[in-house]
Amino acid sequence: MSYQQIIFNRLRQHGISEAGALGLLGNFECESNCEPFRIQGDFSPYRSSSKAFVAACTNGTKGKATFCNGVVGFGIAQWTSPDRQAGLWDFWKASGKALDDAGMQADFVWKELQAYAGLLPFLKTTTDVFTACSRVCREYERPAVNNIDARFAAAKRIQREIDLDGWQDGNVQESGKDARTDPAPQPAASRSLTLRVTDEHCAGWPEASLVQALLICWGYDLHVVDGSWDDEDIQALQQFQRENGLSPDGIAGPITWAKLLGRG
Repeated sequence: MSYQQIIFNRLRQHGISEAGALGLLGNFECESNCEPFRIQGDFSPYRSSSKAFVAACTNGTKGKATFCNGVVGFGIAQWTSPDRQAGLWDFWKASGKALDDAGMQADFVWKELQAYAGLLPFLKTTTDVFTACSRVCREYERPAVNNIDARFAAAKRIQREIDLDGWQDGNVQESGKDARTDPAPQPAASRSLTLRVTDEHCAGWPEASLVQALLICWGYDLHVVDGSWDDEDIQALQQFQRENGLSPDGIAGPITWAKLLGRG
């Protein structure tokens, strides 16, 4: 499941409306690409500096004083002020979760929003994504530049790419229904683009060959493009998902397709 989907689901569980959650997500996308491990200024392909920073905080090499430096932003909201960074640090330690757990950081956002007496009620009831993006930017994020249009565009893109009812990339719904229990595939003209490459019934689909070809273009060492799936193919797709901030579930759904095609 993508970080965007995890954050969206968690915000909705806290009572934020669909439009309110999208307004928050549009801002987080512009701040950090919704990457919970992201440190400010890390634009490397694999976010190696960010991941090293998280590892150092986790193993104790870097402590709270270093984390709360008030200079470099961190996490989905790019928390920067020492007070907010300290709040995140304490919340993380109390949660028992990983520092780069997207759900934990979304819960911290919810905790912070309790102090925004005007903004929180609005986010729980609004149906206006643009105004949600604008108010979150101006009242919660407060960046140096209020690039509202960019945040709104990000929110609308996420709205198209995630499953607003709790599905994304074929993962399990909140109800616990497993997407891998789907019936036999439909003809190509009527089936969706979601390709569950861990299912035997996808073998031979043109989409399966396309995923193999795209992975080869991305530099993964696959030997053939034949639409048949073995452990090598699945592991390559899972590695691609890991390196692009997606859950390595081996399922090519809307977000994974966008990444493979260079649109995500």
